[in-house]
Amino acid sequence: MGTRAKIEQSAPNCPPTMGEGDVDAALLWDWFVKCENYLHHKNAALADMVKTVAHGMGGVHAIRWLATCGPSLHEMDWDTYKEQMRSIFLSVDWEYTTRMSILHMKQGSRPFIDYTLNVMGKNNLLARTDSFINDNFICDAIEASMEADLAVECH
Repeated sequence: MGTRAKIEQSAPNCPPTMGEGDVDAALLWDWFVKCENYLHHKNAALADMVKTVAHGMGGVHAIRWLATCGPSLHEMDWDTYKEQMRSIFLSVDWEYTTRMSILHMKQGSRPFIDYTLNVMGKNNLLARTDSFINDNFICDAIEASMEADLAVECH
């Protein structure tokens, strides 16, 4: 694996840019959030959302996608754009592997709050997918994976 791409944004009312590098689910999620915040500050019309932010992407895959899809950016909706970005940058089984990595997480020696924030942050990557872990199940998974002495104290 090479260098991870970087997303830069000087302020919420400035467009984000994504540089060259590897893109994973967490980086893509960060890209979408920063774009949506920028679009909110700009009061962009739904029809203009994709063409407003898409040209801020760098890297070989993004440039190829822009060259191919550039003419259709004017008609593309935000959800279609996000799906296309996922299909370009993420493996076909990214939802399954992300879900399994969450379910295999253990607290270990790190503080409980760090562990739970890590679990919830990873689960946020699955928001609006069939693989998202609901609150009841995520609480059970966290409890089952917490450090044994802490689990006894909490019980």
